[in-house]
Amino acid sequence: MSTNNKNLTVIVLAAGKGKRMKSDIPKVLHNICYQPIIYYILTSAFKLNPKNLFVVIGHKAEKIKEFLSSNFPGAIPVIQENQLGTAHAVSMLKSCSGELGDTCLVMPGDIPLISYSTLRKVANTMEQSGNPAVVLTALVDNPYGYGRVIKDDKSNILRIVEESDASESEKKINEINSSIYCFETKPLFSYLEKISSKNSQNEFYLTDIIENFIGAKQKVSCISVQDSFEIEGINDRVALAKLEKIMQSKINETLMAGGVTIRDPGTCYISAEVEIGRDTVVEPFCFIKGKTKIGNACVIGPFTQITDSIIGDCTKIYNSVIIGSIVGKANNIGPSSYLRPGTQTSENVKIGAACEIKKSRIRKNSKVPHLSYIGDADIGENVNIGAATVTCNFDGFFKNKTVIGDNVFIGSDTMLVAPVKIGKDAITAAGSVISVDVPDNSLAIERSKQKNIENGALRFREKKEKQKKE
Repeated sequence: MSTNNKNLTVIVLAAGKGKRMKSDIPKVLHNICYQPIIYYILTSAFKLNPKNLFVVIGHKAEKIKEFLSSNFPGAIPVIQENQLGTAHAVSMLKSCSGELGDTCLVMPGDIPLISYSTLRKVANTMEQSGNPAVVLTALVDNPYGYGRVIKDDKSNILRIVEESDASESEKKINEINSSIYCFETKPLFSYLEKISSKNSQNEFYLTDIIENFIGAKQKVSCISVQDSFEIEGINDRVALAKLEKIMQSKINETLMAGGVTIRDPGTCYISAEVEIGRDTVVEPFCFIKGKTKIGNACVIGPFTQITDSIIGDCTKIYNSVIIGSIVGKANNIGPSSYLRPGTQTSENVKIGAACEIKKSRIRKNSKVPHLSYIGDADIGENVNIGAATVTCNFDGFFKNKTVIGDNVFIGSDTMLVAPVKIGKDAITAAGSVISVDVPDNSLAIERSKQKNIENGALRFREKKEKQKKE
């Protein structure tokens, strides 16, 4: 099938209540590898370039609509007010029949491991076979909970029987229904009207439509998925954890195949959209997510969290949290530092132990070695920020900016009361509270003169000893 499938409509069924999740969150919005379950289904489906894509929603519909609007604006929500089964869900699109393509690819919204290649195979089979319906199945060791695929002695599909309606002999069949189908649109909506709810669940099963095609002497194609985990659905927290483990393993294996070293893949949690360059080493217990891009030959040390950030080549990060930041080449970050959104560093910058940087620019060869807070600051090149320096950026009402020029030395325990500007090549003495701009090449000292009292320590101790005896 062509990559521009303007005769194909995709229908994703996501209206279920997901009772076994025991949650106020719609089932399809539960996260797996940092993205909602339905994110992965829609990502794969949109790669087909269909004419349109509909998502049938019902339970907690507003939350799902909000997610679709923000992340998949091309997805069209369709409301199923009463959840009366999968056939009933598809029938909600009858009012949209004029917008549908000649064929409809129908799938559940809770199978996050489904791949684009498998969906393409189903769509291609529909086009190449000339049959009006295609069913994707899987051979599994334990078919419990799934509909069984009933075939004749020539391996032609006859019907699909749900677990709750299957006989004991039918339950022994290990070929299961994936709940992924492709139908010609006209017969699909014609046969939907003939489906009844006379079953153990009193629901309108989409699976029953297969018998309508067969009864009308129309052949139904049946193909099997290569990896059965692709069609595993999520109905409870146990299944959520199981499939997340499989997906994380696939993500990590893909990164390793591309030249990334992951020391302990079982303890590294990385989202699917993250990009990591060759020869980068990811140590155990790292969490990397969002639109993060990490360059080549980096070291991401243990217990590091990186979200929506860009990390330059040859940078080393240890036990730190980085969010919404741009880190330059050959930086050294950590241990135990926190780079908050809006932070940007240039080449060869050091952010040492226990530092917090927020919405600040730090230029080439500058250092914030330890125990400092830098907020709303613009720091030039070759600057050294002494230990325990604080940019006092908040006056109780507004955030104010600190500007530090090139080649500045900020002494330890300096308080920079913003708004304030430190000129090029200036020095601030340790322990100073700087609230007035410092000109270029100036030495700024703000502290009272030290006074040494001869024998004062001796007299102090004698006084305290006397008080202890009283």
